[in-house]
Amino acid sequence: MRILFAAMAAALASSPAWAQRADDNAVKSADDAFGTSVGNEDIGLYRPVEVRGFSAVDAGNVRIDGLYFDRQTDLSALIAPGQTIRVGISAQGYPLPAPTGIVDSELVRVGDKRVVSLVASRGPFDGYLAEVNAKLPLVEGRFGLALGASVSKYAYEYGNSERDVSLSAAAQWRPVDGLEIVPFYDRYAVTRAEALPLIFVDGPHLPPRFKRGRFFGQAWTDGENVGTNYGVVATAALAAGWTVKGGLFRSVFKSERSFADLYLNTTAAGVADHLIIADPAQSFASTSGELRLSRSFEEGPRRHTVHLIVRGRDQDRRYGGSDVFEAGKAVVGVPVDLPEPAFIFGPRTRDKVSQWTGAAAYQGRWDAFELSGGLQRTRYRKTVREPAAQPQEGRDDAWLYNLAGAWKATDRLAFYASYTTGLEEGGVAPENASNKNAAPPAIRTKQVDAGLRYALTSELKVVAGVFDVRKPYYNLDRANLYRELGEERHKGVEVSLSGQLASGLTVVAGVVLMRPRVTGEEVDAGRIGKIPVAQVKRLAIVGLDYQLPWVERLSVSATVTSLSAREVSRDNQLQIPARTTLDLGARYRFKVGDAPATVRVSVANVFDKYGFRTNTSGVFTPLAQRRYSITLAADF
Repeated sequence: MRILFAAMAAALASSPAWAQRADDNAVKSADDAFGTSVGNEDIGLYRPVEVRGFSAVDAGNVRIDGLYFDRQTDLSALIAPGQTIRVGISAQGYPLPAPTGIVDSELVRVGDKRVVSLVASRGPFDGYLAEVNAKLPLVEGRFGLALGASVSKYAYEYGNSERDVSLSAAAQWRPVDGLEIVPFYDRYAVTRAEALPLIFVDGPHLPPRFKRGRFFGQAWTDGENVGTNYGVVATAALAAGWTVKGGLFRSVFKSERSFADLYLNTTAAGVADHLIIADPAQSFASTSGELRLSRSFEEGPRRHTVHLIVRGRDQDRRYGGSDVFEAGKAVVGVPVDLPEPAFIFGPRTRDKVSQWTGAAAYQGRWDAFELSGGLQRTRYRKTVREPAAQPQEGRDDAWLYNLAGAWKATDRLAFYASYTTGLEEGGVAPENASNKNAAPPAIRTKQVDAGLRYALTSELKVVAGVFDVRKPYYNLDRANLYRELGEERHKGVEVSLSGQLASGLTVVAGVVLMRPRVTGEEVDAGRIGKIPVAQVKRLAIVGLDYQLPWVERLSVSATVTSLSAREVSRDNQLQIPARTTLDLGARYRFKVGDAPATVRVSVANVFDKYGFRTNTSGVFTPLAQRRYSITLAADF
């Protein structure tokens, strides 16, 4: 660590100014309203774990520079400063799109200018961040290093917090013209991660209101974990239109100790059965990658690209062995210090997944028409070894395919449509499941979507589309076993407006209207409702960034987020009410010597809206209260 900071400090002394972190602005960077992250900012209708109502991460639809990546832990913003969620027409640029969309992370690049960026922030609550990034071109046009480090404390609405130290390094090497090799390493270590209380109710009622910001968990439930991602991406331009692109990645998440603090059967008065689950060391690791050989050629007005693709992953998960501390009755929101028990851990479960995919894909353009398609053959094998039980094996050999087309009707108007099938992971059993952390076998999925993109002006465009996504439905049954309960279908309409509305005024606005439904024997028998848990029927955002004409260095921003009511119980007898929140911010640009710098202040949940969030397990966590933060970024 000391050597890394020393190298950055030496580079700082002689670095010419070149904009980098001081220009971070998710609203200005977004091409649409479906999901964009830049540095530590994000904007959009969707998040990686919630795209059209499903998790693209759980489905395995994560990419690094467009290449297949079986992510077991997050990439930090140090190594992947940009992330985009691709759905609809924006997903058609990938040779093999996937149901539930694609989450594509862009690896950091060095560039031709030396730059060192310093970022410091305070908030929200008592959190803080200190970060340094350096881009160092060492051999002009041939070799450079990108280094990053950060120290942070993340503070949350419960009053709990965690500490994080992150380090990253990437090289950009061009040994000869037409060949680029980018190896990278990214690591974070979390300590003192206090387990937040998870609330589950005993009937069709919400938890009682309680004071946010006052931690009522246990001081000894502080977890520790380490996440590591490393690998290499290489691209080579060969003769006669041939290109080879490949990536090999290793992703590992290890927790030395972790806890789940559960308030079960919570009454309307807030009285609950208090359980704390302690886990021994857990490990989730995967080696994955993709090799792609592409050939592009032109035939008069037509352009063709053919891809031959091989993908694979080898995943190894070790989990379980938990022990449970039954703490008796407790009241939600009321702190009570409990002595730490002596936990006795048991043997762990191990599951291994091996998957190989061979594919051929085509992308073509004829004047105003574009056509793409792909055919995959995937071989999936999974083995689960539970303690004192015979190994369980699952396998699938599937043919998968996709077909998409687009028509540029005018210079401003384009239409698109696609059909995609997939073989995806079915998620992981939540903390309150009797088979906690278990992952079901792979599931067959499919998606149909269609829509249009229209340029209202040269700097403002709208994307509107419809979608229909179908997957097996996994959730908790009445015995709290996480298993398949039926089929889940999400039909919806999504609209995005992005770009410059007027001089200095940038907008990112979107809405998704969705009809989520579950069908199957469990619904027919009345054991679960027809609406899946935690799914919104309406989600809308409006993000604005306005550069004041009379003070050019100053800009103000506002983001409005509105969600419909959501089901919380399997029987559809309980909903979380709809809510709308407002966030405000301002940026002031200035210089430190010749270095561009920005100070940004923000206020989230301006009107201090009280409410709850949930997920597919039906857990309640409070909506974060009004909070403030200030960030200073400078590029030297």
